[in-house]
Amino acid sequence: MSDNSNESDHALVIPAFGKVPALRLGMNKIKEAESRYTEVQLVNPSTYVELEHVFNESYRDLKQYVSSVGYNLGLAKKAAEEAKADVILGSYQEYLKDKPKYHNNTDLREAFLAKDPAYSEALEKVEQLKALESHLEGKIKVVENVCRFMRKKMDLILRSGLSDSALYSTQGKKYE
Repeated sequence: MSDNSNESDHALVIPAFGKVPALRLGMNKIKEAESRYTEVQLVNPSTYVELEHVFNESYRDLKQYVSSVGYNLGLAKKAAEEAKADVILGSYQEYLKDKPKYHNNTDLREAFLAKDPAYSEALEKVEQLKALESHLEGKIKVVENVCRFMRKKMDLILRSGLSDSALYSTQGKKYE
């Protein structure tokens, strides 16, 4: 995740939560690749290598970010379980102390959990990270499909025999 001082800095930042560290995902390479998707329609032997490089950098960053988000998701789930345990073993048990046994039911337990701010915040963090992971996986699929299309198109060009570099020159000797 190297930053270029010439480029504007595009990043997704997920703030820290409990034991879950803050997460900063630099999106410069991904944005660059997305802005060049339309060039794939006109790919030729002279543009292929550069486009492939741009898309590979984007792909590597996306895969790294999915791993980081997955790790943070595990930490957030653990934080949610700890918050749930604190409620069930703490305030919920305190509430049930003088109540008859039939008061201990699933609905009441879930109501206690829903009202607990730490548990609600942890669940919100889990859902946020799941959504981000899904979003990044979608971007990975797009890069994979674009590269597959580009390789297929290059294969067709090479098989057709139209891969001569002189075909893509706009200056020089003109044929009549």
